[in-house]
Amino acid sequence: MADSAGKNKAFFDTEAATYDTKHAKTLADLTRSLQSSLPFLAPFPTDPSTTPFTLLDYACGTGTITKALSEHCSRVVGIDVSAGMVAAYNTTASNQGLEENEVHAWVGDLIDPNVDRPKEFEGSEFWEFDLAVVGLGFHHFDDVGLAARRLGERLKKGGALVILDFLPHDDVHGHRHGGHGHSHDHGHGHGHGHGHGGHSHGEKESAAEEKKEETKVAETVMHMGFSKEEVQKLFEQAGVGLDFGYKVLGKGVVIGPEEKRMRREVFIARGTKA
Repeated sequence: MADSAGKNKAFFDTEAATYDTKHAKTLADLTRSLQSSLPFLAPFPTDPSTTPFTLLDYACGTGTITKALSEHCSRVVGIDVSAGMVAAYNTTASNQGLEENEVHAWVGDLIDPNVDRPKEFEGSEFWEFDLAVVGLGFHHFDDVGLAARRLGERLKKGGALVILDFLPHDDVHGHRHGGHGHSHDHGHGHGHGHGHGGHSHGEKESAAEEKKEETKVAETVMHMGFSKEEVQKLFEQAGVGLDFGYKVLGKGVVIGPEEKRMRREVFIARGTKA
């Protein structure tokens, strides 16, 4: 497992239990944006009479992408490096009465540079997808070119790769991740006290913990967003650049703790496998 994957696994395992509650607003914003973009996500059907499609939800987290698109799918496979996130994903699916052959996630890494074809994902159920989506996960990947190629390999001919991620930005303060349908704060809230010229002991401890958390989050972020030109080149080099499209999603998403909230622009890009 690549070093960045290990850091992501460790961080998201600790986030899994409170993830959906902690980031409910951002997750809801992403879900609405994705659902309103369905016509853009060809080959996804917008006509209920058409045949449902198969979906690979990579870096699936607790399942935001799956929840947004599953009603159009005959089968959904989620994959994530975090066992905690996968457990939360599968619990949600089970609670909704979904069978494993309909919606299910596995712990794994398809983009490890040291493993070309993970043995645990050699079964036919892990290939020939109509659609592969990464929701706010690409900025966590060391080698985004490798990621695009590996995911493209999992598509059938005519299938589409879709990524949602941030437009280029300068810093990680307040940064939040939604891959997997994730959305976690990469930011910090200030716990300063200014009474009598100093901080209380409790406030200092709180500030230290916040700084520690901020450092852990920053270590998982490999890229400060992507431009249209960067993404198009990635898709073309991965063999999924046919009918390339890229658009900014509405008003973006609000991220960060309440006292430090900011809005970050999010794009959606799609390309078809030739």
